[in-house]
Amino acid sequence: MANEFKHKDPGSELTQAEFIASDGTGHIFDSQAQGDILYATSTTELARLGKDANATRALTNTGTNNNPAWAQIALATGVSGTLPVGNGGTGATSLTDKAVLISQDSGTDTVGAVDLTTSGELVIGGSSGPVGATITAGTNITVTNGDGTISIAAAAGGKNIGFILAMS
Repeated sequence: MANEFKHKDPGSELTQAEFIASDGTGHIFDSQAQGDILYATSTTELARLGKDANATRALTNTGTNNNPAWAQIALATGVSGTLPVGNGGTGATSLTDKAVLISQDSGTDTVGAVDLTTSGELVIGGSSGPVGATITAGTNITVTNGDGTISIAAAAGGKNIGFILAMS
C-alpha cells in the first residue's frame, strides 16, 4: 500500500531492547521525502502529506474528512482580525458609507473617512484634518449644489467677470 507506515528493515531480527536502542530511524513511510508530514487518518491509521512545491501554501484542514492539505489562504474565510496600516491594511473593521478615505496624523493610525452625504460637498483640508463642506456663495455669486454636481454662477450687472478654475 502506498504511503504505508512500516518498520524499517534492519536486515535481521531485532530484540525489543535492540529496537529501542536504535538510532531513532526505525520507522519509515513507503516513499517518504524530506518535508513530508505525518498525520492520523483515523484512530488506527497513519498517513503522510507530501510537502507542497509551491512557495505560498499553508497547512489547512478542509474537506469532508478534515484531513490536512496544502492550500492557499482564502481571505474571505481564512483570516481573522484586522490588518493594521503598517502591514498594508486600513486598520479599520468597517468603512463609512459615501465617504472618502483619509490618513490620520501619524501615518500609521487607522484609516479614517470623511463622509460626503450632502449634495455638492467637497473634501476641504484644514490644520485639524480634512472635512466635508460645500462652497459658500458670496456677493453676486450663487452656488447650486446637485446630486453629484456643483454649479457656480456670477452676476456683475453687465460687467465681464473672469473666472479661472485650476484643478490638478
